[in-house]
Amino acid sequence: MHTSPTSLDLAPALAPAGATADALEDLWQALWAQPHVPAPVLELCRLRLAGLHGLAEETALRHPAARLPEGKIAALLDGSFPRHPDFSPAERAALDFAEIYFQDAKAISDELAAEVSRYFGEPGLVALLTALGHIDGRLRLARFFSHL
Repeated sequence: MHTSPTSLDLAPALAPAGATADALEDLWQALWAQPHVPAPVLELCRLRLAGLHGLAEETALRHPAARLPEGKIAALLDGSFPRHPDFSPAERAALDFAEIYFQDAKAISDELAAEVSRYFGEPGLVALLTALGHIDGRLRLARFFSHL
């Protein structure tokens, strides 16, 4: 069952993989339901990564669990979020982490990881890193398949 906020429905492409496809979908759903990094923060990161990838179709989608105000999304997408008063320090830390992850995951500093841990705990750092990997992978697949 495809319930993710991406333009790419992986279910048909992965159906031949059987249980592996089911496991990927289960992981995707679990990332949005885990208790360490709230769904609105993950959605901000998803939208940021989609913007960095230049995927307008992906930035137009919304995850229903996030329920983010459109004004906040607009500030994220137009790049004014670092100075925007509606963004919390925790959200900014997660977005900074996501941006460095996009550029080069190996460049994530201990200080930035500690900042994320400060707001979300060590389990939250792991959850965010796992979510970013999965989100980035889905976005890259969406970009790839959109050019076929």
